[in-house]
Amino acid sequence: MRFHADLPARRARQLAADAAWAVLVVASVLLGWAVAAGVRAVADPARSFTTGAGGLAEQLRGAGSRVEGTPLVGDDLSAPLLAAADRAGDLAAAGRAQVASVERWATGAGVAVALTGVVLVTLVWLVPRVRWARRAAAARRLQGRPGGERLLALRALQSAPAGDLLAVDADPAGAWNAGDPVVVRALAAVHLRSLGLLGTPGDGTSARR
Repeated sequence: MRFHADLPARRARQLAADAAWAVLVVASVLLGWAVAAGVRAVADPARSFTTGAGGLAEQLRGAGSRVEGTPLVGDDLSAPLLAAADRAGDLAAAGRAQVASVERWATGAGVAVALTGVVLVTLVWLVPRVRWARRAAAARRLQGRPGGERLLALRALQSAPAGDLLAVDADPAGAWNAGDPVVVRALAAVHLRSLGLLGTPGDGTSARR
């Protein structure tokens, strides 16, 4: 199945749509990254608090260890310091848990935003393209089958602008009904060109005016 037209104008529009899809996919990913970074920034105060509490806990433990061996009063001095160090350590652990939770939310939010954007953009781009590709493939198959040109001509009568039809013949429906081969081939070419496919009236004979 081909995904691009034969005629330059239609193919250029399709290539422009492809480029727009790629740009929007990249933009969706960047937006997801920005959302994730924004959510992570919420945890900056918790990170600072965690760092400070962890440093304080280390300092208190160090001080408690140093005074622990002091004769007579060592245990009395070190006990409150070590207890305070434990509390500071608990606060640091709580801060780390909060930061980890925010990180998970940030990752989930970023991925969700990026995937939503990519899926929506891809659907908007892909659905019409697949629909066109199927119609184009069906038209190409009809080109090589007996009676295919007549069916393509009928589709032109059903969907082509009146100006395109009258450019083929003053009475295109009547000529098609009469089975005029020149008009039938020209009408088939009109339908093919409407899909961006190469189509010629055939042997070069001008259609009746």
